[in-house]
Amino acid sequence: MFAHVLFNAPMPEPYTYAVPEALYGTLAPGMLVEAPLGTRTAVGCVVAMAPDAGTVDPARLRPLTRRVTPDYRIDPEIVALARFVSDYYFAGPGEALATASVVGFRDVRRHRSDFFRLVADWRALLDAPLTARQQQACETLEEAGFPVLPRAHLATAAHASPAILRRLEQLGLVVPTDPDPEPVVESHANDFADPLVPSDEQRDARAVILEALEPTRFQVHLLHGVTGSGKTEVYLQAIEHVLRAGGTALCLLPEIALTPQTVERFQHRFRQEIGVFHSQLTRRQKLELYCRIQAGAVRLVIGARSAVFAPLPRLGIIIIDEEHDGSYKQGENPRYHARDVAIVRARRLGIPVVLGSATPSMESLHNARTGKYHLLRLSSRPSGSRMPDVRVIDMATQVVPAAAPSLLSEDMVAAITQRLAAGEQSLLFLNRRGFSNFLFCPSCKWVARCDEDDVALTVHRKRPRGESPEEPQIDLFRLTEQPDDFVLRCHFCGSRREAPRVCPECKADGLLTVGAGTQRIEEELAARFPTARLLRLDQDTAGGREKFLVAWSRMISGDADIIFGTQMIAKGLHLERVTLVGVVLADVGLFLPDFRAEERTFQLLTQVAGRSGRVSDGEVLFQTYLPNHTAIRHAMMHDTEGFFEAELARRAKLGFPPFSRMIAITLADKDRDRAWGAARQMGFLLGRMRPRHGASRVTVNGPTIAPIARLAGRFRYRILLRSESPKALGILLRAVLDHADWKPTPTLHLTIDVDPIDLL
Repeated sequence: MFAHVLFNAPMPEPYTYAVPEALYGTLAPGMLVEAPLGTRTAVGCVVAMAPDAGTVDPARLRPLTRRVTPDYRIDPEIVALARFVSDYYFAGPGEALATASVVGFRDVRRHRSDFFRLVADWRALLDAPLTARQQQACETLEEAGFPVLPRAHLATAAHASPAILRRLEQLGLVVPTDPDPEPVVESHANDFADPLVPSDEQRDARAVILEALEPTRFQVHLLHGVTGSGKTEVYLQAIEHVLRAGGTALCLLPEIALTPQTVERFQHRFRQEIGVFHSQLTRRQKLELYCRIQAGAVRLVIGARSAVFAPLPRLGIIIIDEEHDGSYKQGENPRYHARDVAIVRARRLGIPVVLGSATPSMESLHNARTGKYHLLRLSSRPSGSRMPDVRVIDMATQVVPAAAPSLLSEDMVAAITQRLAAGEQSLLFLNRRGFSNFLFCPSCKWVARCDEDDVALTVHRKRPRGESPEEPQIDLFRLTEQPDDFVLRCHFCGSRREAPRVCPECKADGLLTVGAGTQRIEEELAARFPTARLLRLDQDTAGGREKFLVAWSRMISGDADIIFGTQMIAKGLHLERVTLVGVVLADVGLFLPDFRAEERTFQLLTQVAGRSGRVSDGEVLFQTYLPNHTAIRHAMMHDTEGFFEAELARRAKLGFPPFSRMIAITLADKDRDRAWGAARQMGFLLGRMRPRHGASRVTVNGPTIAPIARLAGRFRYRILLRSESPKALGILLRAVLDHADWKPTPTLHLTIDVDPIDLL
């Protein structure tokens, strides 16, 4: 026997290996194996078995070393889905399969010998009566409240022998585990919790979705609901219908580590164990979750982008919350979009998909308008609260000569003061972290830049406010008085350096910090509201799940009067005490060299505004220097349709998505001339070969210098391909990559991004 094996590498085809006698009869496609690869060994996945070696001399084939991760096998449906990802997104088939694998291509072992736990609904899983000892073991675990218990305790308290525990494991009632935090949320409700009384719009949306479940058929529903309109309740009722019918469900969220509230709502609603899948789980925890899914103990998985590959049997529905969010797009190879992969998976399985958002993407709204998606609307908040009033503050009228002008207008200060007096919370949004945007010399115009990346370094304060022993008063626009308190950081590569005391070029002092970030907002808030309890949320203060959960508990308990931060506070938070939302600078991001810049600005402003007045009347203040900009005016009026019409007209004139599909090709090399030469060669081949491959309607833009001209020390050049036909784009690009004249240098980094969402 011979096995065809893929590795996590950009190889176009699997390698063939001989199967040693010790593995006869034990291997099947989807299993992980260790095999020699060059001068080393590597873990790969068996994708096919064959009785002969084909055209290869069998005597030259090396044997497989061993099987790894014996409790795991990639489901055939997931293998097929990974094949689609490989073909559509121009990734190696092994790279796509490793991404789709729950544990990657690694040797992961379950912790079999020390600890065990009982699944939450173990009684419902019983097909036949247990023996007395088996029943005693389960009840011992149940009486302990579903914790992880060591084997020794079960052997003493329940007389549970290894044979009894093995049998309970086979039945899916007991799970061997380790004492690490579990990737499962327990629910102790006796049954499905009662749903909330739906509004008429929620009832209508639910009816349409349930219609696609009886009988189950593929359909994409776009649930467009204003912030706070109850989209989650519609998700819950659709999922409940699937679970009651014996199926399984998958719910994707943009960033699972930052959305504890959604998980809590699901936990309260369902009796079943809920599998929570995200990148911060260990591989062993992921394997444990996989085993529970296979045993039928977990029938609902909530997860971030990679959960789209969760191996759920009898999958009945896929929910994608905040479908517009850029976090669903993978930033490295394979550069897949989880929303689009989920739709492909649903089409293959013949099940419905629900895309939910208060600010749907242009592509999804266009698909709804053309009839490809079914549009469902939730136009009001069912709680009876109205959408918050939004005021625009023209900051150009606020500028006065001053040594350190305020970041907060007088209207903003007055509104915060009013909320503090009423015991309510305020939330301030600024999508820039750090103290200021860059360090500048007014004498010679020098700007501090990163050595590896063509970007300005961000000025950060070294110590959090209050930790400096002297806590000096620092001029918000100068570093000369206390330069040792600041550091310069690159937000791309993470490098850092000390802030200089004088300009490195002209030796002048008086260096200026330009712009503002969340650290500087913290300085001003502390000065203006010295008794207020401040809570800052950005990657520096709450970048991990555990830190965010601590901050989250402060928010919902009322232990923070003013919450401020980056887009981390704009996503999916239901904060009942927040009655004021202030956007410190609504213009941030409007003029980035990306055709989606205005769309992203509108979405962010609308989302963060929706945090206000979820229970009682709320207010929103937009500070801006461009009060009449289209994105800002429509966000102020909660007018998604109006913005969509204006943006759609602009995109139609330019031929940008959704009126075309796009592929971004980036060529990068540490040698500028080599990078430019490779980019010119590819651009020439693309132009020459268009007519030959029926791709005359493909537009080739470039090569040009990328907006960020250098990253990781490599010079970058960009080519954009556009066409109404994604098939034409793929055929042309594959023809060029396979052409004999395309000979990239070994140092060249070629990045192919299909349907890109970030063109920087």
